Amino acid sequence: MSNNTINELELIDNLNNNTVKKMTLVQGEDEKFKVYVQITWKEGDLLLETQRKKPRVWSSLDRLVKHINIRYGCVPLIELITLECMKNGKYENYQ
Repeated sequence: MSNNTINELELIDNLNNNTVKKMTLVQGEDEKFKVYVQITWKEGDLLLETQRKKPRVWSSLDRLVKHINIRYGCVPLIELITLECMKNGKYENYQ
């Protein structure tokens, strides 16, 4: 895992070890969703990436939620940041 990213296998491992504090779903300018993760033993938000080291994105919130339910199961806390909130500049650390 690089300093500010996490891959799916690491995320699942952290979920199984109860070290995930929060998962944040962020809608970007392209209207696609990225996932950021906070874990107990590391500061800051970690961007979920693919095995090819690219950000993991979903074009639909429905598909993302379905993926979370099937692949990750119970996540302690999920926060949603929509494109409108991003445009207002309230969440600059996710850009």
